[in-house]
Amino acid sequence: MENRQLLRNRSQALDRELAGVLLKISDTAERAARNLMLLRMKRKTKGVNLNDKRNLGQPGR
Repeated sequence: MENRQLLRNRSQALDRELAGVLLKISDTAERAARNLMLLRMKRKTKGVNLNDKRNLGQPGR
């Protein structure tokens, strides 16, 4: 009985830790998506030609 309870507690702790990591990943992905949208909007307002190879790696120019 004691061994089962120990395993259950360990499993629950790992589940909580995993949930925390997944939430951090989700938050990071959401921020990245938001930043990509902002960059895309910024490029559109500046009239950047996305097919022009010179514009790669030079945001805001």
